[in-house]
Amino acid sequence: MISEKKINSQHTWVAINQPTPSEIEKIIHHYHVTEEMLGYAVDPNERARIETDRDANIFLIIFDVLSKDITDSGSTEPIGIMLVNDYILTFTRTSTEFVETIFNQQLTTAIEHAKTEVTPLTIIFRTLYRLSVQYFDAVTNINRQRQQIQKTMIHHISRHSISDMLHLETSLVYYLTSLKTNNALLTSMNRMQDIQMTKDQHEQLEDVIVESQQGEEMAQLATDIIERVANANSNILDSDLNNTMKFLTVFSIVLAVPSIVFGFFGQNVLVPFQHSIVGWEVTILITIILILIVLLVLNFNNFFKK
Repeated sequence: MISEKKINSQHTWVAINQPTPSEIEKIIHHYHVTEEMLGYAVDPNERARIETDRDANIFLIIFDVLSKDITDSGSTEPIGIMLVNDYILTFTRTSTEFVETIFNQQLTTAIEHAKTEVTPLTIIFRTLYRLSVQYFDAVTNINRQRQQIQKTMIHHISRHSISDMLHLETSLVYYLTSLKTNNALLTSMNRMQDIQMTKDQHEQLEDVIVESQQGEEMAQLATDIIERVANANSNILDSDLNNTMKFLTVFSIVLAVPSIVFGFFGQNVLVPFQHSIVGWEVTILITIILILIVLLVLNFNNFFKK
């Protein structure tokens, strides 16, 4: 779907959401976008970066944003923001179409409060700022979920809680990777000589960089905490496993004692108390004494305290 909205007397915003083949032809011929640059803009697997085509006068920003896909709440996806001649083209998909709403809100707000004519870069930086701030809420939500899972793990470490913690860790990997590539993109944009920016636009870009870096720091801290929690729980599980194996070892040794005693008295040779009326009780007593000796030896060697 393609829709247009005037930014100022010279520039027009073109919102493009999952273009059809016929719309792709229109984008190429009407807006003079090269096939190569269009391929970058609509590719759902592109990494965040800047692409320029000086011959076609195209400047493309690929920026990672949070995905609104309800089947995968912890993922990110790229969007494309393209400057070509007098147009700003935004490329989104179903899971990222909320970006069009944010872009429109920032455009409307800028027009209402602007003392001079609104420029495309101003709207782009305002939109990137809002998209960068969204990571704060996502990381904060992960921290909140992690705290709830930790509370349940204090009493009992279950397969479900481990799976939930793994899901949070995976989400943070997506966030952290996207934030790092976004930071690299923004930093390189700030150093580029091809973009003519005013002092106010430089300040806007600096604000975006600061927010994006803070988001990366938050995501890194949350990742470190989850890794430490996971390692602590792993140590607890290892300790429980060691205790279980220790119990099974003692149990196996104790069970072996009666077999040895009864096997000895079951041989076809003369043994003490063989014909005694208390012979059965004697074998039981010998068995108990040997078991106690085994336990005392294990205890003397601190087997139960390791």
